[in-house]
Formats: sequence, structure tokens, C-alpha cells
Amino acid sequence: MSNIYDTAYELEKNLREASVFTELSSAYAAMREDKVAFELFEEFRNVQIGLQQKQMTGEAITDDDVASAQAIAERASGNEVIQSLMAKEQQLSQLMEEVNAIITKPLQELYAPAQD
Repeated sequence: MSNIYDTAYELEKNLREASVFTELSSAYAAMREDKVAFELFEEFRNVQIGLQQKQMTGEAITDDDVASAQAIAERASGNEVIQSLMAKEQQLSQLMEEVNAIITKPLQELYAPAQD
């Protein structure tokens, strides 16, 4: 029987070698090289982090917070370099969801209603 941690590290290695990850890495590097895109990306990320922190601490998210987040999201999505990065992130996210479904299948089966 194989060690589950060895399997997890092998999965990590395979993820790093997957084309979807290498394409995301290239898109991220391209975005970092574009000063305007990188600053916009950082601003977008900081707004997201700020909203997450408010949620975690139970602080109310105001209409101004939402409007600010929407405005920066629109600006970010209008940037071609960031659009490319986000598309690659979405592809990786899809892969991660599929892998997660495979990994959690034993739990889903365990807790599935009994079929009589």
C-alpha cells in the first residue's frame, strides 16, 4: 500500500508539470512584466483581500465597498493581460475541481444514501 503523502507529493509534481499550470505561470510572468497590468492586478487583489478580511471578522461590507470592488473588477477585466491570466486561472480551477471530486469520491460514496 502506498503512502498517501507520497501520492500527494506526486500529485503536486504532476500539477506543476501540467500544461494548464505552466500556461498560468507564463501568463502571470507576462502580467508582472506589464507595469500597468501588474499595478491594476495588485489593486484588484488588495480589494478582494480587504473584503475577505471584513467577512471573516464579521464587519459589514458597505455599498461603497461593493461599488469599489465592482469598479476595479471592471477595470481589471478590461485589461487583456489580466484577462489572459484570469482565463488561465479558471482553467486551473476547473482542473482542481475535477481532481478534488476524484479525491473526495470515497467520502461521497461513504455518506451517500443507501440504495435499497
